[in-house]
Amino acid sequence: MHVALVRSRLPERAGRADDVLAAALADRDVEVSRPCWDDADVDWAAPDLAVVRTTWDYAERREEFLAWAERTAAQVAVVNPPDVLRWNTHKSYLMELEERGAPVVPTAWLGRGDRVAVADLVASRGWGDALAKPAVGVGGRGLVRISGAAPEAAQAEVDALLEHGDVLLQPFLSAVEADGELSVVVIDGAVSHAVRKRPQAGEYRVQEERGAHHELVDVDRETAALAEWVVEATGQELLFARVDLLTDELGAQQLVELEATEPDLYLVHSAAGTARLADALCARLPSVRP
Repeated sequence: MHVALVRSRLPERAGRADDVLAAALADRDVEVSRPCWDDADVDWAAPDLAVVRTTWDYAERREEFLAWAERTAAQVAVVNPPDVLRWNTHKSYLMELEERGAPVVPTAWLGRGDRVAVADLVASRGWGDALAKPAVGVGGRGLVRISGAAPEAAQAEVDALLEHGDVLLQPFLSAVEADGELSVVVIDGAVSHAVRKRPQAGEYRVQEERGAHHELVDVDRETAALAEWVVEATGQELLFARVDLLTDELGAQQLVELEATEPDLYLVHSAAGTARLADALCARLPSVRP
């Protein structure tokens, strides 16, 4: 059996993030390749399963990426499947989840080309500090922190985001600076493991390349149940997903994002999680190759 772990051409850790998964699959007598999604020389009919893993450059080429997924799915099973990728690569999916009852961080939705007075909008929502982020984006790229003391200072940055695409505006949840963000990994509908991501002092972004510290943590049954419910509420078949949660001022958990396209699953922190994902992938391989 042959599994393709699909990646991007980015030279950073995208090429290394799934080393442990590749090793676990090899231990299960599965041949592993790691093609780039946009490599025109790849024969996508060769593998038995194509797993979208670290395609971390899709945001700048979303339609091209989605077209690739559709073409590839006509030749080989793709997970997560193309309809999931289309749904999940624009953060408007959060509106659907909120309508279904998910505790999504309060959000003002801005469309590409909108002209919005940032200071007035933040004031009308009763927020202090706020964040603006592109609706299509990965890895915290494009985040704009808006100071409640001088929100007009961020006007030009928000205008620049709106020139290129839709934008979300949300209150800044200050707990992230001390408690960080909790990422709960769900595989085949059940919680596998969770990682607490704490930013370095003076920072609020939780990516490792920005100095954040990541550590494996246990989650209580309430948190696990919430993460599993969010995945179920999508109504989609998700082999894997990452549920990112922040704590609000009242101590309640708020959904920041549901990553089901190319999430870092923090497998380097969890041998058990790596084994669980490898087993789930093997279970989706055909028993007999045509």
